[in-house]
This record gives sequence, structure tokens and C-alpha cells, in this order.
Amino acid sequence: MTTVLRLPVLVIWLALVWALLWGDFGLASLVAGVAIALFVVWIGRPADVHGMQLTAFHPLSALVFVGYFSVQLVKSNLQVAWTVISPRPNVHTAIVAIPMHVDSEGIVTLVANAVTLTPGTLTVDVHESDDGTPAVIYVHVLQFTDVESVRADVLVLERLAVRAFGSRQQRTDLDDVLAARAVREDVS
Repeated sequence: MTTVLRLPVLVIWLALVWALLWGDFGLASLVAGVAIALFVVWIGRPADVHGMQLTAFHPLSALVFVGYFSVQLVKSNLQVAWTVISPRPNVHTAIVAIPMHVDSEGIVTLVANAVTLTPGTLTVDVHESDDGTPAVIYVHVLQFTDVESVRADVLVLERLAVRAFGSRQQRTDLDDVLAARAVREDVS
């Protein structure tokens, strides 16, 4: 998407989200949504919001991300509910450091928030280095089994987030990292 279209598309998207949240797609609601969206964009720009020029939106991939996240949300709700009602809950907690593979603050934020919104997990910290390497997120897990399964679950979220909101270069970079990782796993 060109930079000329990015801002109007963002305003339209925010206005539609506003109308969806109110459950009213009437003219007054849409006009109010546009006004609120313009205000949010105007406030956000001076507050050092950057990276919009690096953001992409792929609607079908975004639907896949939302679908996957929704399924995980239901699964984890059922697991936490079972843990709560069990007479002898088998809880094994841990905090796991998970290195991200892309350096986009937006995608790291999306993944960290998705992890936090999922019951049984919580993003405790996000460590960003000054040397340009991708961030590391620290996740508290209620039902810990092993480090690799937690990292694999977050990697799926990261991959889907990059497919939905990442640039072409970020998608290519992540595919290269995943291919190299698969080769290392096949060798060992």
C-alpha cells in the first residue's frame, strides 16, 4: 500500500471499528468514528508513533490470525477453567524467554498482547536491545510442559502476525529464519 493511501485507510479502519464496537453503522456513528479516528491519528503522530510506513495489512491473513487466536482463546479458557475446578490442580508455572524473529515493534506488541489476552499466559516483559536485534519477550505460563512447546506456540502467533501485518521483507526474513530452523532441527 502506498504511503498516500496509508493514512486514509487507517482512518477508515478505525472508524469502522468504532461503528462495530457501538453496533451502529448509521451516518452519525460513522461520522463520529471518523472524527475520533482523526483525533487518535493526530494525537498519535506527535507522540513518537512511527513505523506506519513499514506496516502492511493483508485481510485474508488477518482473518487467519484472528481465527487461530480465537481457537487458542477458547482452548486456553477451557484449560484454565478445568484447572480452577479440579480438586487437585496440577499447576506447573514458569517464565520463558522467547526471542522474536522480526524487529517490528508493532508485530512484537501484537504478539505480546495476544499472549497476554490468552488465559494461562502473561507477557511479563519485553526486552528490546539497542543493537538492532529483535526483541525478547518473557512469558509466564500457568501450564508449563517444556520451553520448546511454549516457544513454538508463540512462533505460530508471530508467523501469523507477520503474514497479516508484516511487510514483504519481514515475511521473507521470517520464512528464511524458519527454513534455517527446520534444517537445524532435521540435522539434530
